[in-house]
Amino acid sequence: MDAPLVPSATDAATVLAQWRWDPLIVAGILTAGSVYALAVVRVRRAGGTWPVAWTAWFAAGLASLALALVSPIDAYADVSFSVHMGQHLLLTLLAPPLIALGAPITLALRASAPGTGRAITSVLKSRAVSFLGRPVVGWLLFVTVPVVVHYSPLFDMALRSRPWHAFEHALWVSAALVYWWPIVGRDPSPHPVPYPVRLLSMFLAMPATSFLALALFTTSVPLYATYAALPAPWGPSALGDQRNAAVLMWLVGNLGMMIAMLLVAAAWKRDDDARQRRLEARSDGLAAAGV
Repeated sequence: MDAPLVPSATDAATVLAQWRWDPLIVAGILTAGSVYALAVVRVRRAGGTWPVAWTAWFAAGLASLALALVSPIDAYADVSFSVHMGQHLLLTLLAPPLIALGAPITLALRASAPGTGRAITSVLKSRAVSFLGRPVVGWLLFVTVPVVVHYSPLFDMALRSRPWHAFEHALWVSAALVYWWPIVGRDPSPHPVPYPVRLLSMFLAMPATSFLALALFTTSVPLYATYAALPAPWGPSALGDQRNAAVLMWLVGNLGMMIAMLLVAAAWKRDDDARQRRLEARSDGLAAAGV
């Protein structure tokens, strides 16, 4: 197993120096951004349009991934549970919904040749995607993956092994993408989710997060041997750091969900207002035509 990087100090210079330029992660983020940008160019060259805001959302999502996985956050996640928790919140509450707001599937369909577009549509209609697209499946993944990770050997293994750490991150991001895909509702989905169901899903995710945070906070001993075995100042403060992580999960997790609920509610109102204007315009047109 790879030995974790243990920064020996917490001064600003040391913290800012702890970047992790993992070639696979950097290449993956740059590739995703490049493919998206090329697809936007292709759509526009064909005479179509693509909202600048959607491109900005996608870019912000990739930037959030880079912040979580390349910056000093990733280095200090090896020695601090609270930093690790912040990293997981970036990977579940920020990056995935931003990426979903960028509508990458819609962009792929519009930028692809007819044959490729049909292949993408076929995948979207497959049983596997249909299953993952069910809101209840996304919700179950979103609330159970944190419990399984935090109360299984995987978390401690991820602290001692870079491959296991990468697997853990992939698990977090994948579950979150499955959850946010129908919640954002911008890309085509086999099971379009009404706005009330989206709000209910997020509302019900909050008590699940709070329960896990409470369980982590009330545990009387450090849960992870790797953190507890670290030298000063890390190991001796492992239990306090664990409780800080629980508070962070509760505060930021619930606040993030509340903000998302407000944004979804605002989108619901905009859609209703637009539908009402269309109905009024149609009614006015029929009246003008004497129908």
